[in-house]
Amino acid sequence: MKKLNLQYVIMFVVSLLLFVSCIGETPRKEVGNAFGVVREKTFMQNVFDISDGVTLYSSWFANMDPGTCLHIFYEIDYDLPANSPESVEANGYYQVSVFNYQIIDDYPMSFFVTDTTEVWNEEVAHVKAVLDGGWYYVNGMFFICNVLNIPVDQEMYWNLSCDIENYVTEENGKRYYDVFLRSAINESGAASTVDVDIVNAFDMKYYLEKIAREEKQLGHESFKLRFNYVSNIKDGQLTWSQQETNDIRVTHIIPED
Repeated sequence: MKKLNLQYVIMFVVSLLLFVSCIGETPRKEVGNAFGVVREKTFMQNVFDISDGVTLYSSWFANMDPGTCLHIFYEIDYDLPANSPESVEANGYYQVSVFNYQIIDDYPMSFFVTDTTEVWNEEVAHVKAVLDGGWYYVNGMFFICNVLNIPVDQEMYWNLSCDIENYVTEENGKRYYDVFLRSAINESGAASTVDVDIVNAFDMKYYLEKIAREEKQLGHESFKLRFNYVSNIKDGQLTWSQQETNDIRVTHIIPED
């Protein structure tokens, strides 16, 4: 985890969206922020994919390697010829100006679960695993905001895992897809301890596509993940809690042809 900058501590689920009305000669502009992944569209041209299949373009993205996960703050001018409906359809993106950003740490997903009774070295308990059940899924990367009570300048690392051989549990007629989220200190901080919202991205493409295909075969339109997370550590004992995501549409993971 990068050292947190309070400038970027924002609500993860409620995205800022400020509209400037078109009155007389007032330009039609929109200021917003988005989480997403840099993608190489053509040679020497990078674009930025965000949730719900929307793609943004700026020459600024050439500064980033494809696959980089970002949280960007941008402005879009709908009066630009590049943002006319015809141009957007032809190019496959909206042209924007990026005026601020944060690189989001990304991690692989582990397909085996470590001993859930053993406390890790420098392990930290979570206040919440998924803030208000919110998430973003873009190009195989699953963005979640988890909450820790830590110094704001502390550096952490995360592990997200599942048992790939026994990854679905049926309870009371419901199917649960269990994943296990754990975190530990990478570098201790010296600032005051507060509840900190931290966004990370995990490569869950294989796992989620496997689930989505199975749910589709069963005729289901959506599913949920159940996050198992350490909520307390006392006297060498772990307390595990559970939190579900909101619904994840099958077509959001494997779009229809």
